[in-house]
Amino acid sequence: MSADQFSRALLGLLLIAAFALGACSNTPEVTQPADVMPDEFAGAPGWVVHGCGAIERDDDDPDWICGVGSMGGTRNIALARTTAVARGRTEIAGTLEVRVIAMLKDYAATTTGGEEFGHAATDEQHRVDVSRQVTDFTLAGTELRETWISRNGTLYALVVLDVARFLNSVGEMEQLAENLRKAIQQRARKSFKELRRETVKGAAEGAW
Repeated sequence: MSADQFSRALLGLLLIAAFALGACSNTPEVTQPADVMPDEFAGAPGWVVHGCGAIERDDDDPDWICGVGSMGGTRNIALARTTAVARGRTEIAGTLEVRVIAMLKDYAATTTGGEEFGHAATDEQHRVDVSRQVTDFTLAGTELRETWISRNGTLYALVVLDVARFLNSVGEMEQLAENLRKAIQQRARKSFKELRRETVKGAAEGAW
């Protein structure tokens, strides 16, 4: 082989090697698919993923509103529990405000002239204000029902407010007119039952 032939052969090998290296650098790294979420929630109770609707209850069990809160990224178990409970209560508060506003609208619709709240209830802002008062006051009746810790150390808390506690709390709200307290109490049981049906249906539709 002449020197010229050798040079051309060497150049060809270098070009092939450069092309191969470029192809390797542009090829995305292949990783095995990781089913992260199911692995994270392996062994979790149903309420962690689907909320109240996943909890089996008898027909004669009391109705209640629940909230699920979580806290991760800390080794302080007390902090994790306190934060998770607070977030669960926040979830309950959002649901409760919507429910109370609906109760007030229903009351206003069935109230004839002459009663003070019958007029005030036509004001949306008034309904919102009353709903927030009721929510803030009755949240004191919530209780921590259950906790669960995931594989990565996230703590989940199930917080519950049952209808009996809610009714008692509303009855103690002296800042509200008596007729308004009674109106909310009368509509609460129906509203809680409706919420129970909705959450059970939602959990069934969102099941894995």
